[in-house]
Parts: sequence; structure tokens; C-alpha cells
Amino acid sequence: MTTQSNTPSPNHAGFDEQSFLSAIDPMAKWAVEYMDSLNERDVTAPIKAGSIREQIPQAPPEQGMIHQPTAADGMKQSWESLTQEVQTIIEPGLMHWQSPRFFGYFPCGSSLPGVMGEFVCAVLNVNGMLWSSSPAATELEMRMMDWCAQLFRLPDQFRFDCEGSIGGGCIQGTASEAVLSAIVAARKLKTRQGIDRSKVTLYTSDQAHSSIVKAAMVAGLADSPEDDSRVRLIGVDENLAMDLDALKDAIEQDIRDGLTPCFVSVTLGTTSTGARDPLREVGEMLKAIPQANRPWLHVDAAWAGAASVCPEHRAILDGVELADSLCINPHKWLLTNFDCDLFWVRDRRALVDSMSITPAYLRDEQSESGEVIDYRDWHVPLGRRMRAMKLWFVIRYFGIEGLCSHIRRHVELTEHFEAFVVDEPGLAMACDRVLGLVCFYVDTDEDVTRELIDRVNARRRVMISHTIVPVKRHDHDPIDEPRKRTIARVAVGSASVTKDDVEVLINEVRDELQEMLK
Repeated sequence: MTTQSNTPSPNHAGFDEQSFLSAIDPMAKWAVEYMDSLNERDVTAPIKAGSIREQIPQAPPEQGMIHQPTAADGMKQSWESLTQEVQTIIEPGLMHWQSPRFFGYFPCGSSLPGVMGEFVCAVLNVNGMLWSSSPAATELEMRMMDWCAQLFRLPDQFRFDCEGSIGGGCIQGTASEAVLSAIVAARKLKTRQGIDRSKVTLYTSDQAHSSIVKAAMVAGLADSPEDDSRVRLIGVDENLAMDLDALKDAIEQDIRDGLTPCFVSVTLGTTSTGARDPLREVGEMLKAIPQANRPWLHVDAAWAGAASVCPEHRAILDGVELADSLCINPHKWLLTNFDCDLFWVRDRRALVDSMSITPAYLRDEQSESGEVIDYRDWHVPLGRRMRAMKLWFVIRYFGIEGLCSHIRRHVELTEHFEAFVVDEPGLAMACDRVLGLVCFYVDTDEDVTRELIDRVNARRRVMISHTIVPVKRHDHDPIDEPRKRTIARVAVGSASVTKDDVEVLINEVRDELQEMLK
């Protein structure tokens, strides 16, 4: 006698109308309540390590929600119960990056069309590894890369749709993935010229993002962050931008030593201070180097590059026509939900040659013809989701004017905070404001800026971050000990931030500063 199992069919994924709506309704209600509550919440919460795990059972359930009563009311109650656990377990353990009073690090963009684009992407759930595996996924992404090239006024060499172009772009997860892809492509070009891969070298500013050194480690150019045998961290000038003469000297010395310059990364908007390396000058200098020793030029404009949607900020990308690759992150400052890094290359053949591997199960007529783009050859992962969907929704929803207005509003709010720092006794600007970023310190004989940051953040009403940067030398400084200073960073970028939120920040900083200086 055969017993009937209560286990649902493996083909049943809960997408029937009744189940779907039972899930969507409580989740939509939760989402609205969460976003509406951010004005009232502390940005961070005091959490003991391990306290979140303690609230989640050690073992997974034998039977899940799908085994509960299948009537609409019963299933809806199950989703409401799960939503309640999100509220009671997960929410208290978060740093609320979408809070209008989150001023730390750089922003993590979000918007209604961004969320809806993610929703559609999740429902479709396609794998766009090949053109043939989902033609719409590939061609939408190609069009979005060309749209964004127009938004940022990039030269034709980075577009698919310009006659004669062999460039183009793809959406990576982060700028970290983009720089790794660029390094691998640059190395491939050198090895194709017969260069020993163990002899290639990489150059970037000592103020560049740590992802560049990490990418060098992943690519085998360094064994650790301290391994400088093939990685050159170039010093900076008084504005914390890459020193052009120091870069030139390092390249020339490596050539004399029998090494081959392979990759230079310049940053337009460093994480610490928003400093801009001299892209045009670097590009012109590299052009003068004979081809055999000329390195690939990559531009990391992950944060600041987004501002170039505004005509008044287009100078940020001055000289980009000299670059071999470029990345900008809409998920930082263009209202597009994480993750979404735009990565362009001048010559896509170099990138594809460095990443392409085609087993029999990935071969098809369209790919063999060379008439289509197979994005699996543009980055490390084979599989890829439809990130272009949310970007399409965001650009359709806001348009160029809306995106420009978004950037301009944040710059205006940042200028308001900058004015407070300039006028406030006891505070000083660490460097000029850059777009939506203000860096400052406590102007006393003692280095107490970190204490101010900690005290402000301990109140939990706002969140700011810190960094450590070199400062101008004084005559009495020891030669071997360059001075460094801890500074505070305020990055304005939340989608919902208002002048009132900046006033809260000002009051929090002022109150703690005055208490410290009593």
C-alpha cells in the first residue's frame, strides 16, 4: 500500500496567484513602514557580537511555511510571521544605510524604480552568461551602457553603437571587480607581446582604494598588501593627488631594471578625501612611452564620476579619452540599488581574450559567429544576473534632469555643512570640499578628531566616518616620519536627506565638540 506524501511537488515554487499575493502584501507593508521609520530611528544600534545568531535557530526547520495551511489567510499569516522576524531580529542589527542621517563612507543608492527593477530581475531570474541564454538581458545591458556613456559624455570609443568602435561596457558588481578585470586584460596584452608575466608592474596612488592592491593580489602580482615587488604605491602632492613626477620616475626605474610597466590606475575622487589624480597629465605622459613599455590606463571614478551627469561637473572626467578603461558606480550616487558598477573598455578584444574559455557546453552558433556579445567573457563569473533592469528603470523614472537635480541637491546640502565647519571655532577643513564630501578635523594641539567622531557616533543619531591622511610637513618633523592626521568625513548622499538632517548633524558635532573643549 502506497502512502501519500504531504511534501509539495518540487516544481511548485509558490508562484501561483494566491501564494504570490499572500507574500507580497505583508512584505510591501513592511517595506513602506521601514522606509517611513528611518527618520525616527537611530542610524546604528548597540549590538553584541553573536546576538543576532542567538535569535536564529541553530538547525533549519524540518517543515517550512509551505507545509502550513494553504488557504490564503493561513499563508498570509505565515508571511506576516516571517516579516515580524525581519523586524525583531534583522532590523535591530543593521546600520541603516538608507537613513537620511547616514553620512559615513559613501552613499549606497536606492530608489523606488531601483527596488522595482530588482523585483523584476528576481522574478525573471535569468542567467545572461551568453547572448543566446537570454538575448534581452545582453541587449538591454548593451543599450544601458551606451545610454550611460551619453549621460557622462564619454568619448565614442567606449560605446557599442558608434561606427568603428571596438569598445563597449558591461555592468560589474563593484569597482573592485572592474579593476581586477582591467588588470587581467592589461596583463594579457603584455604576455601576448612575449613579456614574461612575472616581470609586469602596477602603479597607483597611495591614496587609491584598497581594492586595487587586493586585485593585484588576486591576479598574482602581489603575495600580500605589503608586497611591493611589482606594485608601486605612488606618493601624492599637497592636494593628495598622485604625484606625476613620482609616477614617471617609478616607471622609468622599472624599465631600467628590466621590468615591464603594465597597469596604471588613477582615481577621480579618492575614498579618503575625494582627491583627483591628474588624469590628462598621466595619460599624455603614458602616450609618450614606446608601445612595448606603455601600460594600460584605468580610471576609477566610482563615486565622483556620477556627478558628471551635470554639465557643471563634467570636468571631473577631463582626459578620459586617453584611458583604456573606466568605471563609475550608479549604486553610489545615482539612485540605483546596490550592486551596479559600470565598466567600459576602449578595446573589448583585449578584455575578452583575457577572460574567454569556451567548453563544448557553452558553444553555439551565435557565439561562434562573432556577431553577438557574450558577457561571460567580460568578468570572472560565468553566470550573471540582469542588473541592467534596475538601471533602465532608474533612468526611465528620473531622466537626465532628475538625476542632475539629485546630484545638485546633495552638493548644495554639503556646502551648507562646509560653511558650518569653516565658521565653527575649533574645527578646520582638512582639504577643499569635493562635491558631496567634506573632510575636517579638530584644530587643537592634540589629535582628538577620532574622539569627536566616536562621541558623535555613540549618540547614534547620525553616522560619520574617519580616515588617516598625510599632511604637509613642518621643518621640525623627522625626515623618516611623515606626519599623518586623523580626519572626519561627512559624505552627503542619502536619497531622502534634507537640510533638517544636515542641521541635526551640525548640532551633534557642535554639542560634542563643545563638551570636549571645555
